[in-house]
Amino acid sequence: MLFDDPPAPVDPQTVPLAERMRVLLMVSKFDHCLVDLLYRWKRGDLPMDIPLVVSNHEDCRALVEDAGIPFMHIPVTPETKPEAEARLLDLVAEHGIDLVVLARYMQVLSNGLCERLEGRAINIHHSFLPGFKGARP
Repeated sequence: MLFDDPPAPVDPQTVPLAERMRVLLMVSKFDHCLVDLLYRWKRGDLPMDIPLVVSNHEDCRALVEDAGIPFMHIPVTPETKPEAEARLLDLVAEHGIDLVVLARYMQVLSNGLCERLEGRAINIHHSFLPGFKGARP
């Protein structure tokens, strides 16, 4: 065995394909993760509903709206972060979101937001936040 401690228990959950998850996508300035998700979604490879895309920048608005998905810009600064995260949680509740996908969303989520989204959020970008924040997070 490579590790001294036993692995943490896993509580996997499966959803029948007939039950489409409602997924909120979050993105910052660069669109490569978002483009890949939208492409696979349009092809039918990702059987999910995308009621909303949220971003802290306006850069991806046209891409999202051209796909027929509403786009919500929620700017984030150190001073507005609590209000921005509260707005995000309101949107999650309002749209009945099952899963939040961080598709190169380059903000560090607060502990409180992570706790509220526990088991319902995934980061699909390989960044090492907060250690490496990139050029323009």
